[in-house]
Amino acid sequence: MRTTIAFALVALVLALPMARADQLIYLTEPAGEKLFDEADEKSPYFKLATYLETEQILTFCAPATIAAVLNSLEIKRPSPPRLYPWGLFTQDLVFTPENQKIKSYAMVEEDGLVLEQINAFLLNLGVKAEFHHADTIDVSRLRQLIKDTLADPSKRLIVNYTRQAIGQNGAGHVSPIGAYDAETDRALVLDVAKYKYPPVWMTLADLYRAIDTIDSSSNKTRGIIVVTK
Repeated sequence: MRTTIAFALVALVLALPMARADQLIYLTEPAGEKLFDEADEKSPYFKLATYLETEQILTFCAPATIAAVLNSLEIKRPSPPRLYPWGLFTQDLVFTPENQKIKSYAMVEEDGLVLEQINAFLLNLGVKAEFHHADTIDVSRLRQLIKDTLADPSKRLIVNYTRQAIGQNGAGHVSPIGAYDAETDRALVLDVAKYKYPPVWMTLADLYRAIDTIDSSSNKTRGIIVVTK
């Protein structure tokens, strides 16, 4: 039964209109640098980039993203014993006792977190969070949420998408958004899998296509989370 479902999900992804990898613009390219220089909204980038860490294992994109977002919002931080007296959210320290009840460290190591679980982790860590499945919004709404969130210093935006829909290697992934360019209608996704890809500019049409896919762990569409300090 699981094999049948897996093949059906693969067929569904393959049937989606796919973005070509050459349509992506990486921040490390001259065109990506130019987009950043001219971007309308990019203030969150600097704080997020300061605290952005590589996911420590393949399934830890969500913990890495959560840690970067919380550190960038400068809320009260825990004090890891090895860093005392300094405070910092780490990928391990987002697994509080409350969050371990939602999904244990070992289970996240196995298959990561789905959208609602990421949202619940954030709420337990002391911020406000609101998730939107892709099938509850459209591209226009996604654009407005991105613009409004990036313009507010007290907010951050997390995106849960599949790499397959944008022509990258891999599957489901989570990372924060750091900038938006209105002229090209592209958002800058700050990839926490730094060993695979640098930050990438993707059109909102492609980004929406990537979130409007089924997460096999929840059988729901992926989406975005607006985090507020």
